[in-house]
Amino acid sequence: MNTAKDIFQRAEQAARKGNLEYAIELYIQGLTVNPKASDERQTLHRVEAQLVENNGGNPAGGVGTKLKAAGSLAKIKKLKLQSKWDEAVMEIAHAHKSHPPNISLLFDLAEFLEKIEARESAIAILSDLTDIDKTHIESYRKLGALWREEGDPRKAIEAWEKLKMYRPEDKDAGKAIRDLSAATMVDAVEEKKSKTGDDSFRSMLKSEEESADLEQKAKVLRTDEDRIEAIRFKKEDLRGEPTNSRLWRELGGLYQDLGKWKHAKAAYKKALEVNPQDLFAIDRLGSLQESMFDEQIASLEKKLQELEAGGGPEGEIDEVRAQLDDSQAKSVEFKTGEYERKVKAHPTDYELKLIYGGLLMQGEQYDEAIEQFQKAVKDPKFKVRSQNSMGQCFQKKNVYAIAMTQYEEALKGVADPDSDIANDIRYNLATATEDNGEYGKALEHYQVIMATDIGFRDVSERVDGLMQKKKIG
Repeated sequence: MNTAKDIFQRAEQAARKGNLEYAIELYIQGLTVNPKASDERQTLHRVEAQLVENNGGNPAGGVGTKLKAAGSLAKIKKLKLQSKWDEAVMEIAHAHKSHPPNISLLFDLAEFLEKIEARESAIAILSDLTDIDKTHIESYRKLGALWREEGDPRKAIEAWEKLKMYRPEDKDAGKAIRDLSAATMVDAVEEKKSKTGDDSFRSMLKSEEESADLEQKAKVLRTDEDRIEAIRFKKEDLRGEPTNSRLWRELGGLYQDLGKWKHAKAAYKKALEVNPQDLFAIDRLGSLQESMFDEQIASLEKKLQELEAGGGPEGEIDEVRAQLDDSQAKSVEFKTGEYERKVKAHPTDYELKLIYGGLLMQGEQYDEAIEQFQKAVKDPKFKVRSQNSMGQCFQKKNVYAIAMTQYEEALKGVADPDSDIANDIRYNLATATEDNGEYGKALEHYQVIMATDIGFRDVSERVDGLMQKKKIG
């Protein structure tokens, strides 16, 4: 009889060869044998999303996919009412074949996995869910509770802090953070007591400094002083666990928060050295490099502005401008490669596709950029921006008719017709219309902008120019 491990290995091989449908069936078989296999369940969802996208569908789930999954969704609802958690978990796996990744369905799955005591799998699903919808409050709430049950107050605090970031007024989050911070200190104290064999709190702590260390270790980091202290504790932890990639990654994050780029980079590289499969460290290293480019560019821009304002030597101005151009080009090149990797690793994250498309557009790879925007437009949150960006790409390709259509569709999705984003899209529509030789229509578009914001870009000059053409004509 095949073990779950054997089945998962065959599934991985099938996915590698591009046989996604067979890989999905195998992953479901393996999860039937071992429903607690969290990594394989996450992989299954990625393969399902990739198959839907390869077939020209919407991995976020459109009307067609909802209809296909209607039977499974009804069955899942019934199994939930009957408290048949194991069966509900497997039914969701089947439903995902045509309907990944439904936010509500993923949250249900996490709850069902918790019911069958597969907490690690539930945590993995909720982590995926918050990647898809970073503002899903209840997922952070559930993650906070699950990490506490798993005995990891640090990660529980992280989850509650995310919740509080999106909902500052949440009283449960504030209380949980305080309680968990206090619990962390108590745990440290109890551990020390067990080592000394002394029940006396005062004798257990060798000094007031040691007590302060425990309190510092438990507190939420808010200032640079906090982070410096946290680095000291992290280094102590690493002396005991030098091959723990998570600790190296966290050390890198602390250094990055302090702006110590070289130290952060070295820590992230060490995380990858001890664990080459640490995907979080790969992401952190990429984000760090992006930040380094951004800081370098900001510094050069400031220097160039100061030189130009102060009438600096022309040769020096030209040199700084060349350095700035070079840094910007290298930044776009690096970020394009980085987001290409991220898009492949997270095929259902439409915000990544939007950003990647923007970078491709900066690199004048318009066809490739349009392809990403056409995928990102499937997410309602990014529809307007994607359509506006597609219009710009088609305009650059001199395909003005499609560009104008994209801008018009984008305008329909803007709630406030007098907002900056509306004026930005309308301006692009006007320039595309003008490029297409339709001067009368272009003039109308510019005048709409002028009526609400006469100082918007060069709209006043554009109107004057077209009015002059109209008189001559």
